[in-house]
Amino acid sequence: MERYKICPSCGEKNSPALFECQKCEADLSRVRVTSDEDEQIKKEQAAPKPEKAEQVAVPADKAVRVCECGEKNPPNARKCQKCGEDISDILPTEDTGTEVREACNELPILQSCDGKFAYELKVGDVVVGREATMSSYLSAKAFVSRKQCRISYNGKAVHIENLSKTNFTYVNNEKISGKVRLFDGDEIEFGGLSNNGYQSNAAYFVLRLPKCT
Repeated sequence: MERYKICPSCGEKNSPALFECQKCEADLSRVRVTSDEDEQIKKEQAAPKPEKAEQVAVPADKAVRVCECGEKNPPNARKCQKCGEDISDILPTEDTGTEVREACNELPILQSCDGKFAYELKVGDVVVGREATMSSYLSAKAFVSRKQCRISYNGKAVHIENLSKTNFTYVNNEKISGKVRLFDGDEIEFGGLSNNGYQSNAAYFVLRLPKCT
């Protein structure tokens, strides 16, 4: 193991036998002989030690395992009761009564079944039709009304409500009346059932929800 004297003036490593720095001629008579190992130990001892996080026991009746989807599960649960994800590695935390969800930057998307059009739903209500929202795609669809339906998104759920009295709105080939909640993968048909084959004058969409919804 190499040993040396470190000059206090210029930092030069010198032979242990020298009493003057070979670079700047500073006095080394009182400088202790050291080594790479000794210097590493000094650095480790001088480095600030991270503070240990205080662990507080959470009463079992107040503890929950919060999944990434935001669902609160019992502290002994191994899979999320909402989305089915493995949560065995998530530590139970105290249930404060406040819903915990990750920030979500994604938005629901209506994707046309022919792959030629997509519309991103923002929070709020939109009226969809040949002379309303999505008219750039729907204007050529004769079986779609000027105001076909109203779609609402509140940041968590998507709902649809038929507005047309002549060209009906369907969800998964079932005619809707009133407000209906939509789920990921639902097919929405304007003016024609898809199980009768896709008609060029009708419009067909699939809803894609973000995972954090």
